Amino acid sequence: MALSPCQRHTARIMAEKALAEGRALSSSPDGLNVQLRSLEMDIARLHALPNVADKVEMKRSVLLPKWMPTVEQYLDDGIKYSNPTFVYVVIWLFDVGDYDLALEWADIAIEQGQTTPENFRSSLATFVADTMLAWATAEADAGNSVEPYFSRTFANIRETWRLHEEINAKWYKFAALLLLKDQDGKVQPTAIDDIAVLEKADALLAQAHAYHPPVGVRTLRTKIAARVRALQDK
Repeated sequence: MALSPCQRHTARIMAEKALAEGRALSSSPDGLNVQLRSLEMDIARLHALPNVADKVEMKRSVLLPKWMPTVEQYLDDGIKYSNPTFVYVVIWLFDVGDYDLALEWADIAIEQGQTTPENFRSSLATFVADTMLAWATAEADAGNSVEPYFSRTFANIRETWRLHEEINAKWYKFAALLLLKDQDGKVQPTAIDDIAVLEKADALLAQAHAYHPPVGVRTLRTKIAARVRALQDK
């Protein structure tokens, strides 16, 4: 039975109150309308902030506590539909560095075919790939482990996601570079004594070149070949 204007107004008031209290909204038409209006207002507030640090803090302390219960309810309901709130929450989780949940929910969103906001120039899978490669590069340069997030994302890139060839090439090249680092974190094939590791790195570089030749791996492959010959001649 359709709601009367008075009932719809009451439903909107109740939905707004639930959001303000950090409770989940229902997936009813009125609940979805309130959800989208409130989400648009939050995004406008976010974009109005002057710097990145303030935006990240708003996502962490205001937006995620407000919207995560609604996303959790959406996932619990098991009914798939285009859900901008879900997508924004996934993006915000990456932005605040909650990679465990971000990657878990990103897998679901990508599988559902959720689309990114209009101001994005890439798919959600591309966003995740670019974000995690930037993170892994920074962590590796600092001498930190990139696991388990690197391997999890790389598995998706190799086996599931269909991405632009240049993105694939960057990931394969980076995976090879990780194998070729010496104790000081420098890429140095001459520091590697295991031929199997060198051959694995070379295979990754070959695949990177196949995806996107300008990725630039020929010099490194030449050094690997020379190192393999040197080890074989011992």
